[in-house]
Amino acid sequence: FIPGTFFYAVRKLATLQLPRYGNCLLFPTKKDAMGFFYSIISSAAFGLIPLFTLPLMHGGVSGPSALFYRFAIATVVLGIVLAVRGERFSARGIDLCKLAGMSSMYTMAALLFFWGFKHMPSGVVATLQFTYPVMVMLIMIVFYHERFSWITALSILLAIAGVYLLCGGSDGDMGGASLLAVALLLLSALCNAVYITTIYAARIPNMSGLVMTFYVLAFGAVISGANALLSDSFQPLHSWWELLLATLLAVVTAVISNLTLILAVQRIGSTLTSILGVMEPVTAVVVGILVFSEPFSMSLVAGVAFIAASVVLVMLGKQITAFFQRHKHA
Repeated sequence: FIPGTFFYAVRKLATLQLPRYGNCLLFPTKKDAMGFFYSIISSAAFGLIPLFTLPLMHGGVSGPSALFYRFAIATVVLGIVLAVRGERFSARGIDLCKLAGMSSMYTMAALLFFWGFKHMPSGVVATLQFTYPVMVMLIMIVFYHERFSWITALSILLAIAGVYLLCGGSDGDMGGASLLAVALLLLSALCNAVYITTIYAARIPNMSGLVMTFYVLAFGAVISGANALLSDSFQPLHSWWELLLATLLAVVTAVISNLTLILAVQRIGSTLTSILGVMEPVTAVVVGILVFSEPFSMSLVAGVAFIAASVVLVMLGKQITAFFQRHKHA
């Protein structure tokens, strides 16, 4: 049953019709409503990473090994999808070098992300990693001369407040090891931000987003596999249950999430898709509480809300500025 369902799902994904880029609408038509659906599915799928990773790690599979299986299986599945769709895999050598560099940042972010599961609740890990859009904005300001504004300052303050609340707020109930974990998870977010900005800077022509994702995942599999071997932490999967978890981790959180992300961006634009990405940490927090009995507190809720508000403010910055300018001159 499982193999048949799996290949049916791959065939359906392979035949999805990717629409052309259109205008981003704040109030979508029925057609654009599918973009919202795809965006929520994409962000929720990313948020399900702890659901499949934590059982693997609790069963004795190391974080580096789990990450390798995620990348390796996702590369194979996405390769099949692209082949069925008739996509071209050809790429210039210089573009492959760029993709390898981008993948190294993406893999480092994922390694630190998986490492965080051993030291903090999964919902807190996902929320801290979700600060990367704020870091993207700061990188664009520093290196690409985007303008610093009051919206930038407010989003940074909200992000800092959110991190403070996730660290226990005034209770100070997190020890030195947890503070180190927070620092490394923020480094994970920074690596992800660098990865995203290099996508902008690399300017790889004539390559679809899915093919680019395929190469990033493929290089990620090589890098994470080498890391697992060199650190003597590589572990084979010992049961069909572990194989199923690793497959779901790859298919749901890497393949389906990226496919639906592209479908969402092409229907409602990158801004609204990014805003709806707040479902990622929310999903991770809900899964952590309901499935893994992780602690629930108002500090956690407030921290997630502050960071989500910070990210939404970053994504809507230009629209908010334009709104105030129109009313100022009215």
